[in-house]
Amino acid sequence: MHPGSQPPSDDTALVIFLGIGFLIAGVIYIIPSIVAFRRNHPNRWIILVINVAFGTTILGWGVALVWALRAVHRPGSTSSGGESGLNLFVNDVKRIQIVDPPPLPGTSPVQELERLHDLLVRGAISQVEFDGLKAKLLSGAS
Repeated sequence: MHPGSQPPSDDTALVIFLGIGFLIAGVIYIIPSIVAFRRNHPNRWIILVINVAFGTTILGWGVALVWALRAVHRPGSTSSGGESGLNLFVNDVKRIQIVDPPPLPGTSPVQELERLHDLLVRGAISQVEFDGLKAKLLSGAS
């Protein structure tokens, strides 16, 4: 041995060992957040908060991991969105078709106009909708 060199002390080896151990534990601790961000999960920030706040409990870490791994309904997909789980920031849009209801049997245009006015007064339809339906009703009556 060289006169000026000394073997590493046990304290230095212990610090290095503990540092590597904490680094590995930290990576394991944030795996749910890493998965959520890599998958671009719509609730990745909430998953991160749950992971950091409750990750020390096995239950909190597991909930964050399962949520991060859940399938997410994406707009444009053909699925119904039922697999999306709790997606607070993703709206599962349901497309509906609005059709005009058939006229009530035996009603005159005057009665139909009164019914439309009643819907307008109650706020069920807007003024623009009322005007459009009234024009359609009056054009069909003549």
